[in-house]
Parts: sequence; structure tokens; C-alpha cells
Amino acid sequence: MSSFLSEKEPLLARTKKLEEEDEISTHTISSHTFFKSMFNPFQLCFPIPLKQSLNNQERDDIIDYSDDDAPLPGLPSEQYSYPLSTLTPAERLVGLRKQMRKHNIGVYIIPSEDEHHSEETALSDRRREFISGFTGSAGVAIVTLTDAEQLTGEAILSTDGRYFLQASKQLDSKLWKLNKQNTSGYPLWYQYAVEAAVANDFSNVLSCDPRTLSYSLGEFFNNSASDFEFKPLSEINLVDEVWRAEKPKRSLGPIYEWDLKYSGEHANEKIKRVRSVMRERGGTHYLVTELDSIAWLFNLRADTDIPFAPVFFSYAIVTRTAVTLYVDSRKLENSGSDLKKYLSTIEGLTIAGYDDFYRDASRLQATIFDSEIKIILPTKEATSWALYDVIPESFSKRHIIHESIIANIKIFKNKTESHNAKLAQYKDSLAFILFTSWLEHQLLNKHVKVTEYDASRKIFSIRKDLPNFKGLSYETISSTGPNAAIIHYAPTKEKSDVIDPRQVYLLDSGAHYLEGTTDITRTYLFDKSAVTDDLKKYYTLVLKGHLAVAMAKFPAGSKGTGIVLDSYSRQPLWNYGLDYVHGLGHGVGSFGLVHEGPLYISPTINDTSKLDLFQPGAILTDEPGFYIDGELGFRIESELEVTEFDDSFGKTKAGGKFLGFKYLTKVPFAISLIDTAYLSQIEIEWINDYHQSIRDDFGEKLLELNNRRAYNWLYRETSPLS
Repeated sequence: MSSFLSEKEPLLARTKKLEEEDEISTHTISSHTFFKSMFNPFQLCFPIPLKQSLNNQERDDIIDYSDDDAPLPGLPSEQYSYPLSTLTPAERLVGLRKQMRKHNIGVYIIPSEDEHHSEETALSDRRREFISGFTGSAGVAIVTLTDAEQLTGEAILSTDGRYFLQASKQLDSKLWKLNKQNTSGYPLWYQYAVEAAVANDFSNVLSCDPRTLSYSLGEFFNNSASDFEFKPLSEINLVDEVWRAEKPKRSLGPIYEWDLKYSGEHANEKIKRVRSVMRERGGTHYLVTELDSIAWLFNLRADTDIPFAPVFFSYAIVTRTAVTLYVDSRKLENSGSDLKKYLSTIEGLTIAGYDDFYRDASRLQATIFDSEIKIILPTKEATSWALYDVIPESFSKRHIIHESIIANIKIFKNKTESHNAKLAQYKDSLAFILFTSWLEHQLLNKHVKVTEYDASRKIFSIRKDLPNFKGLSYETISSTGPNAAIIHYAPTKEKSDVIDPRQVYLLDSGAHYLEGTTDITRTYLFDKSAVTDDLKKYYTLVLKGHLAVAMAKFPAGSKGTGIVLDSYSRQPLWNYGLDYVHGLGHGVGSFGLVHEGPLYISPTINDTSKLDLFQPGAILTDEPGFYIDGELGFRIESELEVTEFDDSFGKTKAGGKFLGFKYLTKVPFAISLIDTAYLSQIEIEWINDYHQSIRDDFGEKLLELNNRRAYNWLYRETSPLS
């Protein structure tokens, strides 16, 4: 891409200049204003010269661009996906069972999470992946030892419906059994672990690393331990003992400030808000262990600690008068003087070593006086059993409150974050449009064989030259035909199919920009002659469910809204006896985690689903799908922002406001796969208005980019439905 840049003014210098001129950090803007202020960086990155002059041609089958055949960059995931061990799967299990025999353990649990209970983990914390070979982000491994001499037993990998196909392909069936969570005929994994411990001939001890086990699960095992012994090993992780020298090291990469023009609020103000909630709860010490909460609180980010997550390994303790950040001092040394200067602006801040956190937590003292300490911990699901275990026995349950205060604050974006989220969506929507028009041209006009992996590399190459791009927000899901039925399929350099233009192609991909985080999915069928009535039916039913959520109106203050919305998305499929196995959506962070809790939309009823999390400023995804194993998959995903209607719209019976959604993503639907017979007139008009808005936002600007191909593609894909 560097070959397209002006020789007179380097990219970074001009981008910095444009950023300095751009003072639009808090006011609301139209898409026209966005492009007026932000499009020069796009033009800088994409002044794509034609191999032959357009000469007012409207056909795109003759249009080639000089970057079409340019070498594609490698993906960041290449550095995250190398083999985690030279040991065979069988050797790893034998090694683990030797450790279990040594410590007299009959059942050992290996969760996916690290000690901060992160969904995405560093290579050094991928213990479940190391022991099982399953690379999905969710799941738990349970290994038993029933014969100490032969070192035999069972090995179970339990995961949810998103990963059934992936796990069945990756697990060695001679060594591992797949336990399909929430599926008839399969046990709950933690009940299986208890039963395996009770019936174990070698040892009735059930164990784990307590730092990677949640308090809620630890409480369950501890309370269930009548016919077995629950004995976590806090000083040693048995998988690490097998991994040993091959285990990767944690990153010591730098930490940096997330500037006020992106965060909209200084850390001092955020800390005051947290303390206000602490006072309301009667808390004196808030122990923060969730990495995205710490990154948000201090307006700090990092690029190298955990793949796809701009966070860093740390803990924090917030009191009514002080705040302590626990972080590896070597990371601070590598971060430079700018970070040191910024940290000095945070009132009452003390920096301590990362490994000092558990020591300090163990030294807290409760008293019987009026000033008694009350500790606030994250939710029981986010707090480790190890942390709960080190808190002195002087604390009774009345001294401990479980609430992820920061998580419950940060899901509601402030005006600056909301504004910036729109900018991030516009940039990433542009990347999708440029990519999809390129891919269709390669497949249909040039008849080039493009692999799923090369497609992932192409959209990455487009994004990486956009202003303020900071990396992918998750591993790109680029899948053709039957691979699209594998919900979290990700091609690799070694294993990637050629995209078949006569089969559906699903792209689920997101990015981090300083302005915000994105998560977008579209499904297309490039060869229109391959469209069938059934394909149109499936796609349109998914789209209809997607629109039911996007167009929904609901009372403010409602609890259980997520479950209702989830059912809205499934109803069109249910009407035809169809369904999908994953949840509808999730919260999205502000240059944070792409899966931001506690806002998740699924059919599951739990404590979180009963909270009032649908309030103005919350940003979430809307991503229904439909899949046929071994054949195809459809998914449509966009980001929505909860917004409040004024009184002119109406009021609830109780006199309250109504809420709805602002649609943030600007990528066309697959027009050739829409069957209007399944849509209402209101839905058709909504789609037409939406597509017209995309034309308005991008049409002229694509011509300014001298990209007639993308312009033609966009206008075809946004043709009005009748």
C-alpha cells in the first residue's frame, strides 16, 4: 500500500496533521460532515490509479486497479496460531495424568479463562487449547485418572453450540469426547466432573488452578463436596508442569494513554463515579480484576498482551481516598515518559507490582467498628476462587459485595464515545464495501481463485491503512459453502478453501480503531445464477429476524428485554421450524473488548438477563443466523445503539419513555438473496431507506476515491426493492 502514498508527504505525517485539524470530538455530526472531515485520510490511503482509463464506462468487468495483484500482508493471527507444543496430544494427556498421580488427583479441570477470566487469552494462558487441541474461545476440559498404573481415564471437552462442528474436527476422537453444552442427552460439565470424582477408583479428589476457576463454580464444587474432596492447587498449575519450557512468555510491550478526545472523560472523573457507587453500596475497597474494566478506568490501552484485545495484565484496588494500579514494572519502563507524565495526573494513584495484588488482598482487615471494611468484588462469575480464598476469614458474607461496578458503568457510552463509535463504523463499513466489490470482481470477472485466508488478508490490508487503525477485534471468519456452517470458523495459512462464487460466502470481521471497536457480518452469493428459492428463503428469514430487533420499540426500565429481543430474531425462523444455536448479540466496547459484558442477548435466563441493561448509550450487536451442517451458513450482524424517543412518540402506561435502536453499520444486505414475499411493506421500505442512506454516505465519495468498481457494486447492491 505504501506505493500509493504521496512522495511529498508521508502517511503518518499527513494523518497526524488531519487529526490535529479535526476537533469533532463531542458534537453530533451527520455522515456528510464525517466524510468532509475524515475522508482526506481515506483519499490518502486509496488514491488507486486505474490500469486503464474509465472513460465514463459504467461496466466494472473491465476495471482493474494497480493494487489488485499487490502482495497481501500477513495476518496478526499468524503469530498467535503456531503450535503450542511439540508434544503429541497423547503425550500431553499422559504428562497431565502423571502430574495428577503425583498429587493424588482423580479429576482435573482446565477452563478456557486466565486468572482475570478473559474470553480472549494470551498464548501463555491457553492451557485448555494446549491440552485438548481445540482452539475455540469458549469451553472447558475435564481430565480424569482412573488407573494410576496405566495412566488412563476419560478426557472431556465441553463447549457451546457455536463450536460443535469446530471441536468435532479438532479433537482427537481416540483421546477426547465432545460434550455438547445445553444439548439434550449431554450432562452439564460440572455435574459430570462431580460424578466422575465420586465414582473414581484412583482418587476422589477434584482439583484445578483456583485462579482460573470462577467463584461461582468454586462455590458449587465446595458445597457439593460430600462424597468427594474439592482440593484446588493454588501453588501449581498441572498443565504448566507439562508445558514447561515450551510455554510462551507474557508480553512486556508498552502501555499507552487513550486520549481524552476518544474517551471523553478523564480517569479522575471515572474514579469519582466509581466511588459514588461504592458509597451507595457501603463499600470501602473495590478489587478490580477484569482487564477491560481497568483499561477503561485509567484510560490506558496496550497492543501486545492479549490477541485482539487492547488491554494489559493488571489489577486495581479503589478505596474512598486512593487507587492502586498493579502492573509489571517492566511494562511501565517500556512505555516511555509520556505514560509516566499522564499517570502523574491521576489523583491519589499508587503503582504496585502485578504480583503484589494477592498479597495486599490477603492483608485487608475487617473490624467491628463503624468504619468496618466492606469489600466489593466483581460478580461471582468474574471473581476467581483463589481471590475469594485469600481474603481473610474475618470477613463474613455481609462484608463482601459482588458487583462489577465498572462493567455496569462503561456499557453506557458517553457522548464522545457514541460519536466516535459512529466514526469507527463508517470507516469499517467503507472497508467492507471496498473489500466485497474487490472480491466479487476477482471471482466473477477475473476468474481468480481466492482462498478464504487470502480474503481475510485482503480486508486486513484495506483496514490497516485507515486512520487510527489499531488491529483486528477478533480473528476474521472468512468462510465459503459448508465452512460457513462452522459458526466460528477461521481459515489459516495452512488450511483454507478456495471461495466458490456459486456457494454462499460469509464474512464476520471486526476492527479496533482509536475511535471504537467494530463487529460486522454479511453473507453474499456472488454468482447470481446460483441463487435458489431455498437460499433466498433462508437468507430473508434471517434478515427478517435481524430487522425485527433493529426496528423494535420497548419501554425504558424493562427487565428481560434481551430475552424478548432474542425471541423476536428467531420468530421468522420458528414459523418454518428453523432455529440457530448461538445468542443474538452482545455489547461492544469503546476501543475495548468486542464482546463487552454484562450485556449479552440470548434465550438464557440468568441474573444478568434480569438487569436493566438496555439504556441510552449501550452499543450491541444484532446477529441472527441459520446454518445447515456440512452445507451452508447465513448470518447478518450490525451494531445498534440504544436510543430514547421523545414524548412525541408516546409514553408507557406508567408515563415512562420508549426506547429503540440507532442503526450504526453501513454495509448493504445481499440484494439478490432477498425474497420480498417473506417481508412486509414496512420492512421493504426500511431496507430501501437504509440502502439509500448508504448510497448517500458513500456513493460520491467512492468516485472521489476514483473507485468506479466499488461505486458500481454499491449501486447494484442497494437497488430499491419493490
